[in-house]
Amino acid sequence: MGLQRELSAIANNVANGNTTGFKGQRVLFSEYLEQPRIGEKISYVQDRAMAFDMTEGPLQSTGNAYDLAISGNGYFVVDTPAGPRYTRTGNFKPDQEGNLVTSQGYSVLDDANNPVSVPMDQGPITIDALGFLRTQDGAEIGRMQIVAFENPQVLDRAGNNLYVSVAEPVEAENFKVVQGALEGSNVNSVSEITRLIEVHRSYERTSNMIQQEHDRIRDGIRRLGKPLTSS
Repeated sequence: MGLQRELSAIANNVANGNTTGFKGQRVLFSEYLEQPRIGEKISYVQDRAMAFDMTEGPLQSTGNAYDLAISGNGYFVVDTPAGPRYTRTGNFKPDQEGNLVTSQGYSVLDDANNPVSVPMDQGPITIDALGFLRTQDGAEIGRMQIVAFENPQVLDRAGNNLYVSVAEPVEAENFKVVQGALEGSNVNSVSEITRLIEVHRSYERTSNMIQQEHDRIRDGIRRLGKPLTSS
């Protein structure tokens, strides 16, 4: 089961090697010792949990004023029908009402928990490193809400590169909003493919060992079932 989960995690990492803001995952293993009544301890490896690799992906310049990346620690907050969700995927765009939305149409929230509004009749906006939005004449019109989590591993995937958390976020520190750029995936495809090959080989070896043990037990049962012959 552990190898299957790891294969699935690696395959998902490889599939998202070019997904904006994607964070890879790893399976965490731990050793489990069992003490039989007779004999030495038996050691097992158990898959304990899935863990995110939260290292920052490369920043890729796009020149689009509504593309935003976070350098450092933090997440954008978006409003969905299921509640607030968190993301580092910043390929936003204004909708017909002038609200900044995700590619799925979810509103991006400001630091007052309201949709970020961009006046379409005043030209492109500027967004500084702290997330403040300004019009071309320098008038401040709001601030992006950037949050963080004391332990990012509390996050769960919620689809569309969004995250959900039962833990309350805190105001982010040590971050910089970069306008006109997107954060690339942090997956190293070459390394992941190498891991995929290694894990697949381990999976095959384990499957062969299980099959051999199954055959051995089956043959033993067959021998026990044979009638004894007299000499």
